[in-house]
Amino acid sequence: MPDTTLLRPGAQDLSSKDEIARLHKIIQALMDRAERSANAQGSDFNLFQTTIMLEEQVLSRTAELEAALRENEQINRVLRKTQADLVAAARSAGMAEIATNVLHNVGNVLNSVNVSAGLILSKVRASKVEGLARAAQLMNERAADLGTFLASDAKGRMLPGYLIQLTPLLVAEQRAVVDELMALTKSVDHIKEIIAAQQAHAGATSLVESIRIHELVEDALRMNATGLAQHQVVMESDLAQIPELPLDRGRVLQVLMNLVRNAKQAMETTATGSAKLMLNAEIVGDETLRIRVADTGAGIAPEDLTRVFMHGFTTKKDGHGFGLHSAAIAAREMGGTLAVHSDGPGTGAAFTLELPIRRAKETP
Repeated sequence: MPDTTLLRPGAQDLSSKDEIARLHKIIQALMDRAERSANAQGSDFNLFQTTIMLEEQVLSRTAELEAALRENEQINRVLRKTQADLVAAARSAGMAEIATNVLHNVGNVLNSVNVSAGLILSKVRASKVEGLARAAQLMNERAADLGTFLASDAKGRMLPGYLIQLTPLLVAEQRAVVDELMALTKSVDHIKEIIAAQQAHAGATSLVESIRIHELVEDALRMNATGLAQHQVVMESDLAQIPELPLDRGRVLQVLMNLVRNAKQAMETTATGSAKLMLNAEIVGDETLRIRVADTGAGIAPEDLTRVFMHGFTTKKDGHGFGLHSAAIAAREMGGTLAVHSDGPGTGAAFTLELPIRRAKETP
């Protein structure tokens, strides 16, 4: 029997709504999926575009860096060549400065050599030995009757007295010549020491030996004897009381010579009687030898105090600025210092050399 049951209108409407809702859900789900897919495809495209842009930028930057690298390599080659040229120039300048300093110091000593040689020459020219030669010739001519000649002849009777007077004169003359020859020998030896010191410096060695500082001071004064006669030299302390010390004789003498010479030149315009050269030395704290060379000369302007040791700096018309520069280098090479003080022009100047005292166990 056929089913004659009829659906109620309300029930049919509910079923359609459910189906529509279900279809809406399916459509919405499909739309969401499509949107996500579209978004995903869009992200991949953007990423692809970004990747291409980055690759282009990397390639461009790499090309720039390679070009910069090639340029830097060229610059480095130029810099290396320039550096090599500068090193060669500095070495040449250093060698020229060393040669200048050596020649300057040798020139200082040669002044003393010339003084000694001149004194020896003048003494020999004025020697009384010619009188002795004439007396000997006269005695030789009268050798046959020498006794009668000495007893009866007027010249003969004067001859013994003449010889007696001549003897001490010849002895004094000989002593003076010997002293000058010894001074000359010392000067020549000091020239050798200057050259040897420079050779030792080139070999990074030091000529250290036990010396008495007062002997070096006396040598420095003697080597600057020309012109010092008009100046009063005052020893403010007994240098002879300082014991033997292990020092570099050549370099210490080089510094002292330059300081004494500088003081002498500074007092060239000072009135006679007021020029005074003062030297003293002391041991400070059992570790440092301090030597002070002061003068009453022209003094130093405040703005020049920091430049007096610079190579080529000088305030003298005929100066060359090598002496004090050379002295400062020698002091530094010995591990010491060289300082200067002056209250200004017309007040004189004082140079202080300080050197470390090497004990026997420290002496190489």
